[in-house]
Amino acid sequence: MAQTTTQILRVLTLGRYTASVEGGELRIRGPQPLADPLPASIKTRREELVAFLVEWADGGWPPAPTSGLREVEEFLECSLSTALDVVEASQRRHAV
Repeated sequence: MAQTTTQILRVLTLGRYTASVEGGELRIRGPQPLADPLPASIKTRREELVAFLVEWADGGWPPAPTSGLREVEEFLECSLSTALDVVEASQRRHAV
């Protein structure tokens, strides 16, 4: 089963990877090649990842200081991880 967008972003953070949306394409850079099962999950969720990064992170990971995700983090005075949880829960709630 493919990892969720937020799970993928957490793994990227732990592995010190960065992601960016360049010309509508997802680019991931890091200290070493990605290990399975992450590449399969990214391939499966590519469009969702791109949409999330554009909407919530100003097109990159880690999110830009002016991004919606950082605004949630600042407003709730919480960690980036908690802000991700809040956004994910909100998206699930509105998808129903």
